[in-house]
Amino acid sequence: MRVLIVFFSRNGHTARLAEAIAEGARSVKGADVVLRRVDDLAPAEVIASNAAWKKSHDELTAKYQQPKVEELAEADAIIFGTPTRYGNMAAELKLFIDRTGPQWMQGTFVGKIGSVFCTNSTIHSGNESTLLTMMVPLLHHGMIIVGVPQTVPETATAGSYYGASATTGANPNAPTPDDLKVGHIQGQRVAEITAQLLRGKDK
Repeated sequence: MRVLIVFFSRNGHTARLAEAIAEGARSVKGADVVLRRVDDLAPAEVIASNAAWKKSHDELTAKYQQPKVEELAEADAIIFGTPTRYGNMAAELKLFIDRTGPQWMQGTFVGKIGSVFCTNSTIHSGNESTLLTMMVPLLHHGMIIVGVPQTVPETATAGSYYGASATTGANPNAPTPDDLKVGHIQGQRVAEITAQLLRGKDK
């Protein structure tokens, strides 16, 4: 069972949430979890002009390989993550998803499990609208969307029913432990449901 996590992260907050989701997925027996980070669209000279951005970019680039559209077909579940941009996903992730037109034509992702998560800078900057709009391309692809149920107590103060999220702002400790717990449970839930689906197909 292959779970692929494709995300964009500029400062590392979304990457930390992605790691928590990966840990949750790996807690399920038989789950092979792979993380991929979509690269910045900003020119190298622009990134280099900001020391903090350059440091984060270099660290994230060294740690995570870039995703290839072709490898999405090998996954049984795909989890997409992004920082919020004006209540929507970042252009970097949107461009990557927009490249899946050939897979849409072939129905490659029909029946695969899909899930989403995000981070945002301020509490009212649109985490829920980002998560909801991220689901739209997945529905176009015929994917089965998995969220986080209300039975997870941490959703009262962290994340959402649509997927894990974290309001980071200038907090160096973000995401919070509750944010990471919701992410862990989301990853675990995705892997468990994927395993159930695969067992059903084998019968």
